[in-house]
Amino acid sequence: MLKEILLLFIAILLGILGAYITNYERKIYGLYFPPILWALAIISAIYYSIDIRIALTTTFMFIMILAWKYSTKLFKKEK
Repeated sequence: MLKEILLLFIAILLGILGAYITNYERKIYGLYFPPILWALAIISAIYYSIDIRIALTTTFMFIMILAWKYSTKLFKKEK
């Protein structure tokens, strides 16, 4: 249980780091992240009853991309 919580915390930190590094590609986030988030949420929900490892992996990616999407507001826009 502690390992899963630690991995989800790392997902948030990686999302913030990704937003900081690629802040200039903000327009791409608006186009590609919403469908990716929906797909990952559906895949994660399906695999929770089948294989927990796949479900945790997709949940990790979902939380990382969600943190990436919303943490772009913390950094200055490109001039």
